[in-house]
Amino acid sequence: MSDTTPTVQEFGREYATEQLRRSRHPLRRFIKGFYLRDLMRDVRGPCIDFGCGAGQLLACLPVGSTGLEVNPYLIEALRAMGLQVHQAHATMQDVELKGFAGGAYRTLVIAHVLEHLPDPAAALRVLLAACRNLGIERVIAVVPGAKGFAADHTHKTFIDRAWLDAHVAERLEGFERRTIGCFPGRWERIGRYFVFHEIRIAEGR
Repeated sequence: MSDTTPTVQEFGREYATEQLRRSRHPLRRFIKGFYLRDLMRDVRGPCIDFGCGAGQLLACLPVGSTGLEVNPYLIEALRAMGLQVHQAHATMQDVELKGFAGGAYRTLVIAHVLEHLPDPAAALRVLLAACRNLGIERVIAVVPGAKGFAADHTHKTFIDRAWLDAHVAERLEGFERRTIGCFPGRWERIGRYFVFHEIRIAEGR
């Protein structure tokens, strides 16, 4: 997965500082809370937060949950908050979930990560196989709508219902696609006009 290696900026202290600053802004925290509460309705049991960033979701997850993050300065800050975080290395071992204990987690959330990959279908196939082997029952993927995708030059692959139908089988590696939803609002077309619109895909066993 050398094509998916984060930029030097994403590894850096300045990037981590900015992400933490934004996560603590009162208005952002208030708005983010709506998204997190809606997402948490689909989480069952201890969870892996794949690409946990500044830890807003990780802090809400059930006891026994853990994050996976590539930026060492974010990891340091999250651990100082008492959160459990694994170091990611931007290699295939990340999507293979090397180092995670089998039977310890029921859900995996991968939020705003797949759109950064040049071949998210291949990564998702490997990830689902790893989740099956670890006994994870539910995988929730979150990707941006069209306007949110266009707003970030680091995004590589736009993922929507049409892309999923063309590239990802409804039954894959022991998982079955259960739902495809949007937030806020139920309609995918909202994402053409609202930058913070999300598409959520739930896979279950």
